[in-house]
Amino acid sequence: MSAPRLALALHAAGGGPVLHLRLVAAPAEARWLRLCARGPDARALCVPLRADAGGDACAEVPVASLLGPGPLRWDVRLAASPGDAGVHLCPAPEAGAARHFFRAQAAGHGLSAYLSDSAGSLVLLAAPAARHAAVADAEDAKARFQTELRDAPLEPDLVLFESFLGKAYAGNPRYVYEALRELRPDLRCVWAYDGTQPIPGDPPRVRRGSPEYYRVLARAGYRVNNVVFAGHGRKPETVYLQTWHGTPLKRLGWDIEVAGPEADARDNFHRESRAWTVLLSANPYSSDTFRRAFRYDGPVLEAGYPLTDPLVAPCPDRDALAARLGLPVGRRYVLYAPTWRDHRPVGTWRFDFDLHLDLDAVSAALAPDQVLLVKGHHLATGLDAARLPGNVIDVSALEDVTELCALADVLVTDYSSVFFDFAVTGRPILFYCYDLELYARQVRGFYLDMERDLPGPVARTTPELLALLRDLPAVQARYAARYRAFRQEYCALADGAAARRVVEAVFGPAAEARACA
Repeated sequence: MSAPRLALALHAAGGGPVLHLRLVAAPAEARWLRLCARGPDARALCVPLRADAGGDACAEVPVASLLGPGPLRWDVRLAASPGDAGVHLCPAPEAGAARHFFRAQAAGHGLSAYLSDSAGSLVLLAAPAARHAAVADAEDAKARFQTELRDAPLEPDLVLFESFLGKAYAGNPRYVYEALRELRPDLRCVWAYDGTQPIPGDPPRVRRGSPEYYRVLARAGYRVNNVVFAGHGRKPETVYLQTWHGTPLKRLGWDIEVAGPEADARDNFHRESRAWTVLLSANPYSSDTFRRAFRYDGPVLEAGYPLTDPLVAPCPDRDALAARLGLPVGRRYVLYAPTWRDHRPVGTWRFDFDLHLDLDAVSAALAPDQVLLVKGHHLATGLDAARLPGNVIDVSALEDVTELCALADVLVTDYSSVFFDFAVTGRPILFYCYDLELYARQVRGFYLDMERDLPGPVARTTPELLALLRDLPAVQARYAARYRAFRQEYCALADGAAARRVVEAVFGPAAEARACA
């Protein structure tokens, strides 16, 4: 079937508004439109095409049939019969049109049409009016991003920060920002941040993916991120600092040898990495691993991770920090911070939090002054807080694990890179790896030997973990030499001054030094 031209209009009708589609020079074999909803609400809708004497064909789709409580995207196909799967309807795009080239409102909902990135096929987006406007405006802005990147003026003193896909004021970007405020107050900072946590200095915020986000992303003289921005490319003059978010234990990028979401995303990540001007590394091991796994041949700044700066010295006021985080004061804290499981998806970049830990048994084994803090990964689903024992607290909503590491007396993790950072404290680390063989062979795989290289013991079951928790002094003594060697190899640059080194290397010397130059 050839690709016809398309005209869309919203018409009033006795049974409610209808979307009128006219296909100019429609293929003769096309007798039906087949509309298929994407995602969990996998509905299908067939609408007859009526041909006219001029060779065009028309269809009327009741708007009510396209609506749901949330956004729905409908792929539109041409079919020969109602039972035919059909082929994509790929109309010729109009030059200069917005991505959402048709937009209308009906029944409190927005309705628009655009062409898919993968096939150039027709997609209809229907959503409640405010939600539709936000989504369509953002997608139109992303489609204009390359033009804005080319034409908008550079703002050399503007710095855009983003951490964990705009979900957190946390990680290396947070601590680079806090050092930058002190050392280079002449620079203007903006955060791409969708949360509610106060940010020192109260900088302007933009919602990730919004039209204002793309405007700032195109114009900023500096960018700082620890994952990826929503649009690829940069101006030649823009400095892009990629801080990443951990020293790697589990395999990354092109080092992953099994199928999964990370392997599927690496081409997109590689497109992003071509815009980096400098990649931050915490140690020589990371520098070598990142270059190979990311296929990156640009500059690497081996300066240590700024997020470890608060962990080098003892927390000056643990009770004050605990109170600020909404935690009970005067307690000893066991922090459990596992990673996500690539093989347990429950949505787009959302994964089941498969705890596999007997919380009742842990609760009963804790001392009266101990509390278990459970910090789920930002890509994992949440726990049922109503079913948690009284001395077990879900802290997954707290954005910055560094603050929890500053409080924790002991860390329990699995394959999360958080233990590389926590090792700076010298406090005990235990590994709870109930699925070690599965993870190693079928999920992701490791760079280090889990039994030989880690700075603490590996437990496979809840009873094994509890035995280690009950005998921490003996565990620390048994692993002391390995812990020292581990810190020397991976944490040598964690001296409390990493953020300053990064700021001076990337943004130039402090303001007072510049004034004296």
